Amino acid sequence: MPLILRHRDYLSPPVACHFARVTLEDGPMPAPHGQDFHELFLVTGGTVRHRINGTREALPARSLCFVRPKDRHGLGGPASLINLLVAPDSLAHLVARYPELDGRTFWSDAARPVTLALDADQAGMLARALARLEEGPRSRLAVEALLLELHTRILRPLPALPGGLPGWLTRTLRAAEDPAVFTRGPKALAEVAGKSPAYLARAFRTHLGASPTEWINARRMAHASRLMTSTDMSLTRIAEACGIETPSHFQALFKAHYGTSPARWRRAHRHEVVQPARPAPRG
Repeated sequence: MPLILRHRDYLSPPVACHFARVTLEDGPMPAPHGQDFHELFLVTGGTVRHRINGTREALPARSLCFVRPKDRHGLGGPASLINLLVAPDSLAHLVARYPELDGRTFWSDAARPVTLALDADQAGMLARALARLEEGPRSRLAVEALLLELHTRILRPLPALPGGLPGWLTRTLRAAEDPAVFTRGPKALAEVAGKSPAYLARAFRTHLGASPTEWINARRMAHASRLMTSTDMSLTRIAEACGIETPSHFQALFKAHYGTSPARWRRAHRHEVVQPARPAPRG
């Protein structure tokens, strides 16, 4: 029977969360434990050895994990992390109030907890938000403010992934949402995955039915569409910002994804708000 940690041993009203900066030493992995609270941890240095629900994984710096009460896990180092325990009643009302949270992070029904690979900007924003919580009152209001900032500002909406993916592939795909990765092409994917290009290509075909290049180009075109509607950048600069050096190649890729040219797509989808054009007078 695993050890079960109880939130009442760490929290007492009106305190709604427990904050800790933790250093994990290298050594034998502890036995997995259960808990009756939600737990968030951000790896800030080293690599966490994570025993979770009967499996093991290595979580490098900038990994963010959302552990639920139903999970059984243990942590080993050498690594450093920020750990946040949240009273169960502090989260119970959030998903009812904000249905878009259902199925995400703490509210996932997956066999393993949601683990995200943050980019440098996201990790920095989260670390600063956690520092504000560390220095202020650890009330239910403060916890809710942190979680809402995390879900609406820090974490970009991420596309759904097929179930049953290997952990390393899920982390690679999440990392591929970062412009610092997808702008460098399939080579960057292989570096993030720690796999050879050939092995990566086979895994993509097996699990996703697409090549790494096709996956990367989909990310690039989505990024291009966002830049077209939110900036005044020229199409040439947008192509460069997506890691595509040749304008003709950018035009071809964009048309293949959206069925029209970049210029036509931009005219159809960009709407000026600050100084909107006056409607043409009717004759």
